[in-house]
Amino acid sequence: MTSLKRSILTSLFTTALDFGVLTGLVELFGVNYVLATFLGTVVGATSNFLINRHWSFEAADGRAHWQFVRFVPVQAGSSALQTLGVWLVTNFAHLPYTVSKLIVAAAVYLVWNYPMNRFFVFGKEAGASPAAPAGTSTLSV
Repeated sequence: MTSLKRSILTSLFTTALDFGVLTGLVELFGVNYVLATFLGTVVGATSNFLINRHWSFEAADGRAHWQFVRFVPVQAGSSALQTLGVWLVTNFAHLPYTVSKLIVAAAVYLVWNYPMNRFFVFGKEAGASPAAPAGTSTLSV
């Protein structure tokens, strides 16, 4: 199975977790849907990082600390895009927050989460060791 397919499955699972937190907070506890959207993305992101690292991108051999350092700004961007997107779609398209969440989550995954996780957070080059000291060659013949 390719990393794209594994990432899609991971995203479906973690989005369901995210969506469950969102709807649970809103429907059971009366939390504002905008705050609940943000909190859901944080919960989903935690499991997403671990699953992507070990399964989707098979990047467990990379240094977890540096992967996490790269993951944090990617997730911050994702949370911001999703929170703002859900608010915009709900308020201006007059859709229920749950429908807005599904639309925005799919769009953010396609244009932000997958590319950033694949190439920046878990990419082979992202986990490569530091450059060779000056004066040494890294080319092989």
